[in-house]
Amino acid sequence: MKTSSIQRALALLVLCALAACQREQRAAGPMPHHVYVWQRVWNSGVRDGLRESSPAFGEIVVLTAQISLGRQRNITRVDPDYAALLGTGKAVGLAIRISPFPGPFSADDDHSRAIVGLVRERLAHARSSGLEPAELQIDFDCAESKLGGYRLWLKAIRAAVHPLPVCPTVLPTWLKTRSFADLARDSGRFVLQVHSVSPPKNAEDAQPLADPGRARVWAEEAGKLGVPFRVALPTYTYLAAFDQAGQPLGVSAEGPSSRWPSDARVVRWESEPADLAKLVASWTRERPAAMTGLIWYRMPVATDALNWRWLTLAAVMKGEVPRRQLRVEASGKELADLVVINDGLQDEPLPRFVDAHWLGTRLAMADALGGYVLGSGGGMTNWIRFQRTSGASLSRLRPGQRHPIGWIRCEPPVSIRLSIPRAADPVDGGQPAPPVRDGL
Repeated sequence: MKTSSIQRALALLVLCALAACQREQRAAGPMPHHVYVWQRVWNSGVRDGLRESSPAFGEIVVLTAQISLGRQRNITRVDPDYAALLGTGKAVGLAIRISPFPGPFSADDDHSRAIVGLVRERLAHARSSGLEPAELQIDFDCAESKLGGYRLWLKAIRAAVHPLPVCPTVLPTWLKTRSFADLARDSGRFVLQVHSVSPPKNAEDAQPLADPGRARVWAEEAGKLGVPFRVALPTYTYLAAFDQAGQPLGVSAEGPSSRWPSDARVVRWESEPADLAKLVASWTRERPAAMTGLIWYRMPVATDALNWRWLTLAAVMKGEVPRRQLRVEASGKELADLVVINDGLQDEPLPRFVDAHWLGTRLAMADALGGYVLGSGGGMTNWIRFQRTSGASLSRLRPGQRHPIGWIRCEPPVSIRLSIPRAADPVDGGQPAPPVRDGL
């Protein structure tokens, strides 16, 4: 009896020690940053973006194909500019996207053979261009109940490409399943995607594309497995559409969809740079030891209006909140041209209102343009409000960009004072907010 008690006590001590060791497996300090290039057409803009941002990244992961299974199989191939990728001197990973598929799953059927055949073909294409990939990423949003079947696919892919590492991208909903633990240990690595989890329920739903609090929880959960992983964070924006009854019509990452009705209400579903900068800073201070880096989706390209600018991402990667500085300016003598200017480090929405006011003279003429209309002022005697139309609500100003919103002519000419009032300020009547910039 006494011996049994001692054995139980020793076992308890061992368990406590193991738990303590697990809690102590922490890491700190700067992490490697990697990036996805998901564009399907490698034009001059993509090459310019690669040249500008690639020095900051440890690895560049490029989309090379997408396959849809089922009765009608469809494959979209992407031809990256391997010469441009080789010119960066960076490690390059290849990614293959598998469209949603309900099963059945097998290690050796038509579907698995099609996937393995595509993988071999894409690897051969890269190698024939002189590029030896650092890894192969498989992006498949598998249902939790089908993870055991997906594990069979991954096993077949690993056998076909050995010794090249095969890294699945995974969803947070998988983390608590036993099937995922087996899948992750088989793979030896994975990428945890913490964005695009649940779309907005209505047009007033202001949830971000990636919630920092939930991302921290998921990273801690993933760290308990002890399998090395990276966290994928978003830089892009979705447009979410709702009908007049408030019912969702869908989301798009390529601009408003032609399938949406003309009266649809469209809102931006996006990631907030300030939130993710603070998240990066917190992980730099402390994170699970198994968390080996961050991978950003997707690489900034100047022509990509639904993605961050490189200036924005560069600041966030350092854990620094990008500076925000929007101002309005009036220029000219007799005719004052009004311009909104973004002096910050991230895209900014056009202000909902811009107020212009003056003293000691009368308004002769005024007009609005660039997505603005004239509102009313204090009897039109000493101030006037420019109001953004609903059609311009999705517009964003890039860092350094100038946007004309109208003009004013007073007789005789006088200094025009401009301000950007709070959105809650009255549209008609009342007094404008304090000016932020004097013009003329």
